[in-house]
Amino acid sequence: MKFGFSLVVRGRDATPAAFAEIAERAESLHIDSLWLSAHVILPPQERSWYNMVEGRRHAAHWREGYWEPFTVLGYLAALTESVTLGTSVVVLPMHNPIEVAKQSAQVDALSAGRFVLGIGVGWFEEEFDALGQTFGNRGRRTDDALELIRRLWTEEPVTHDGPHYRVRECSFLPKPVQRPHPPIWVAGNGEPAIRRAARFGDAFHPVRVTLERLREVRGSLDRHCEGFGRDPAEVEIAAKLPLTLGDRSGPDDFSTQGTPEQVAEAIGAYGRAGVSHFVFDFVPEELGVALDTMQRFAEDVRPAL
Repeated sequence: MKFGFSLVVRGRDATPAAFAEIAERAESLHIDSLWLSAHVILPPQERSWYNMVEGRRHAAHWREGYWEPFTVLGYLAALTESVTLGTSVVVLPMHNPIEVAKQSAQVDALSAGRFVLGIGVGWFEEEFDALGQTFGNRGRRTDDALELIRRLWTEEPVTHDGPHYRVRECSFLPKPVQRPHPPIWVAGNGEPAIRRAARFGDAFHPVRVTLERLREVRGSLDRHCEGFGRDPAEVEIAAKLPLTLGDRSGPDDFSTQGTPEQVAEAIGAYGRAGVSHFVFDFVPEELGVALDTMQRFAEDVRPAL
């Protein structure tokens, strides 16, 4: 199993100095990966609910500052040597896929092949409106965008005649360092996301997935892989979960919250259910919490696994 953490990219503690300190600590502790989330702009939240839970709004500290992931990834690529760097996640249908492909290829080159593109279709309709993007067809556009991105990364010149994106005999250089291309992680919790991961992904990336749901996911993912003519072993499950080390009394009450022994037991259960790469969110998203949690995980949790 591999273990990564979400970088603190939003709130008052999200600073260049903090990025560097977290990355340095992660490499010194042999953490496998660091991940950056993304929102471009935060309009008033009037009809969309965070994580699709009625009445649940995004956290207030998101409005205290939210860094753009590819800029920070380029910065981290120069400061690190071994840790994998990825997006968890870029909301792909909010963007032009050619630009996302270009940014991804260049971060992969700058990091000497340590980049992973994690994508999702998004939930925040008001943000789509502010960016002038259509919300209702975001899933179909994402599928077409992923097809185009893979071609941009692997073919030269590039021709793509899709339902939403078209290019003809275009040059797209430099290509990514990784061959055939950087891994693609597809986030989500529903059946369309599982199907998309089976078609395009190197990993399915469920967020805050329960053990009960995870057992259903593996079977569904395997069936979709077989339907697309792929070996299910080609698509791993990389779960994103909150991690706190203390008593199990927080608002989420996830099994990855508790004593080191309880957290190690929970990770083992997720691993047996099919998760091979974990991405942990710091709770709360603060620099001190980040440094302490990584240290305690490396010293008290990982040795028990």
